Amino acid sequence: MPRLTPFPASTTALPDLHDAATLAAAEAVLAQLSGRAPLRIESVSLADGPAVRYALAPDLQAMRANRGLMEDVVMTALAAPMAAGMLGLPPVAPGRDARALLDAALTEPEEREAVDAYLTVLSARTRTSLRRAWAEIGVVAAGLREHGVLDLQDVQHRMACAQGIRGTLLN
Repeated sequence: MPRLTPFPASTTALPDLHDAATLAAAEAVLAQLSGRAPLRIESVSLADGPAVRYALAPDLQAMRANRGLMEDVVMTALAAPMAAGMLGLPPVAPGRDARALLDAALTEPEEREAVDAYLTVLSARTRTSLRRAWAEIGVVAAGLREHGVLDLQDVQHRMACAQGIRGTLLN
């Protein structure tokens, strides 16, 4: 008779479906709100691999030339970790490394010395943006839990629905 060995207890908890959907939705919604080409998403998925798939990789030359673009790209990379912090979840590994993106985009030595301070400011702005878009994040997360994968049109439709509901309730 084969001998069964117990499966070792995991030191990290498996992500809850609700939490995983919310974190993926946070990044997707922030990317969509930006409206910038490097943040245009192809799909959002709860399956293996990156949760948010982008149509384009960020172009460092464009980020160096356009401060607003750089900040939007970095804030989108911060979205899932910031949302995890807001929900009291353990830290998550982002799809894109915000620190590496910021460090690569900054060219002046004085700016590179202040990367930590810059990340602190962008983290605060990211949390504010997430709070403002929490209704959209909730609706996109519900769609992710239901379907597992959403494409760009699905995300846009769900965001428009959430914005419409908010507009109706506030009037």
